[in-house]
Amino acid sequence: MIKKAAVIFCVASFLAGVGCISFKIEPLPEPEQLVETLVLCKRVIPDGELLAPADITTDFVMDDPVVLCFVALKNVGQAMTLKWKWYAPDGTLFKETVDVPVNESEAYLEAVTAYDRLDTQQEESFEGRWMVVILVNGKLAGRRTFIVR
Repeated sequence: MIKKAAVIFCVASFLAGVGCISFKIEPLPEPEQLVETLVLCKRVIPDGELLAPADITTDFVMDDPVVLCFVALKNVGQAMTLKWKWYAPDGTLFKETVDVPVNESEAYLEAVTAYDRLDTQQEESFEGRWMVVILVNGKLAGRRTFIVR
């Protein structure tokens, strides 16, 4: 309803010669500008020279051998590092990757794809609500939650 009123106001103002309201959205902080896609999936498949997520979901079962966290970055023009942190349902850090170097040659890359995996076929019970966090150069770039049943 509010959107409809705003559109009617803008059209009426334009027709009356008054003008219209415009908004400028602040850009996202640096790491979040780079992240084009951040999803959880069951598989990763080739997509030309890159990778692509397949079977995207946030609902996994214990029979799923892995939970994959896929990230696609855009307009990468400098060297950087990626890191994944996986948090268990009780909030404790369960797994953390090393800093994964990306674009060490500092060439301009239109797109970069990467993923990390959480193996669910271990002795521990994996049931519950999990969270994965991705860091770019040590700064939060995104997070996703998922359920393992």
